[in-house]
Amino acid sequence: MKKIKMDRKKKIIIITAIIVVVLLASLVFILFMNKNRYHEVNVYLFSGETCPVCKRARTYLEELDEELDDKINLIEYEVWNSEENQANMQKVAKEFGDTLSGVPYIIVGEETFNGFSDVIGLRIKDAIESEMEKRNPQDLVAPMINAE
Repeated sequence: MKKIKMDRKKKIIIITAIIVVVLLASLVFILFMNKNRYHEVNVYLFSGETCPVCKRARTYLEELDEELDDKINLIEYEVWNSEENQANMQKVAKEFGDTLSGVPYIIVGEETFNGFSDVIGLRIKDAIESEMEKRNPQDLVAPMINAE
C-alpha cells in the first residue's frame, strides 16, 4: 500500500516538473519572439560639432538604442564643418517641406524633428517604435542624399 502512495507522489512531482519546464520554455520563446519581431530603423541626426543640444539628442538616441536592443542605426552628419553635409541637410529639409531653425535635425521614417527637448525625445521614441514594428521600416533620407 505504501508503494502505491510513493508512486503517486513521484507521478505528481514528475508532472509538476514537466509543467514548470514547459512554462519556462514558453516564456523564453515569447521573450525571444518579442525581441526579434522588431526591425532595425535608420535614424538620421544632422548636428553641429559643439552644439550642446545636439549632444543631448545624440546621448538620448544612444541610450534609447540600448533600451531598444540595438535596433537603431544612428546615422549622423556634422553640418557646421562640412558644406556637403549642410547641403544634404538643406536638401532633405526641402524634400520634407521643413523650414529649419538650426540643429539638431532628426529624421525617423517620415517624421522630422528640429531641435531637441524631453517632449521631442518622447515623440522621437514613439516614431522609432512605430517604424520598428513595420515589416520594412522606411528610409526616405538615404535616396535623397545619394541622389545626384
